Amino acid sequence: MAQETKNRIREAAVEVISREGFFNTRMQEIADEAALAVGTIYNYFASKDEVLSYIFENEMKRRMEYMEELKNEDLTIKEFLIKFLKKHFSILAANPDLGRILVREKDFSKGEKSGEIKKHMNSMVNMLEKLFEMGIKRGEVKEINTHLTAVYFFGSMQGIIEYSLTEPEIELLEAAPKFIIERLDDIFI
Repeated sequence: MAQETKNRIREAAVEVISREGFFNTRMQEIADEAALAVGTIYNYFASKDEVLSYIFENEMKRRMEYMEELKNEDLTIKEFLIKFLKKHFSILAANPDLGRILVREKDFSKGEKSGEIKKHMNSMVNMLEKLFEMGIKRGEVKEINTHLTAVYFFGSMQGIIEYSLTEPEIELLEAAPKFIIERLDDIFI
């Protein structure tokens, strides 16, 4: 029951923050969207910074779980990245409000949870870096600066998401996986 309520609050917060922006959102608006008393929200989250951090934590956890699933498949690094990108972009195409939050609001939390949001974002870069390192060891990726390549890859994802969901040109999300991989094609052996 507690997890169900937290998820209900998270989903309501995604709707409200996407529409109003982080600074303009009040906890009462999230409560109204979730059809809960504001006091109930404070039983789970001390502030809207905590709610925002939970949104990021939940989404990064989902991505990491999917990456773990992909590791169990017999994929090349390139195939892994393509499958991951397709899944990531399809999730955001199906829920553009979530995508807007992940790219617009990552820098706006100024509370104690802002460092946690950055940590969640960096976990994706770290995972990509390890993936490129594994590709080098397996002889699938040339000797490259894996950290810089991971930052470039992640930045490409963020830029495409931000543009496609704020313009809106959601159809860009469908073409994005192939486009990003083609930009990196020269690193693969």
